[in-house]
Amino acid sequence: MVVNDQSFEFELIPQSLREIEHFVDLICDQLFINETYYGNILMSVTEFFNLLILHQQKGTLIISYSTDYQEVKIKIQPVGPEVVKRIEQEIEVENIPDDQEDKGFYLLSKLTDEVEINDKDAISLIFDISALHNEVYEHRKNMLQNFFTAEEKKKVKKKDDQL
Repeated sequence: MVVNDQSFEFELIPQSLREIEHFVDLICDQLFINETYYGNILMSVTEFFNLLILHQQKGTLIISYSTDYQEVKIKIQPVGPEVVKRIEQEIEVENIPDDQEDKGFYLLSKLTDEVEINDKDAISLIFDISALHNEVYEHRKNMLQNFFTAEEKKKVKKKDDQL
């Protein structure tokens, strides 16, 4: 069973990026998240980390996650007021100049299902993984139905069986 509400601390320095990637790997491995969801989560978390490096430039981040198997919430704190303000602004692709920072905020808004401002200094990146689990459920249900249908046909075909 997955241990929810795990927290990790990371120094807000570029060298911590590998640790951030390992954190995302851990979440996705524990929750059996496929490559598409993994890519969205990894890009979002690393992009957000890079934006924090640009704006805050020092300190320690606490990153935690929790899941109810319908969604994964990745909470990051502390987040400075400038970053919170930028997240609250809606970004349209036509209005993005060739600024890497604006592209980062745009990517963050498009790769997550929701960005939630928890406190004045905490942000949660929310990813809906229910479709993933529903797909697994449907696949397993179909396999089970096929199994029982095949078993039923085998029983009827035995010698001296009647319909």
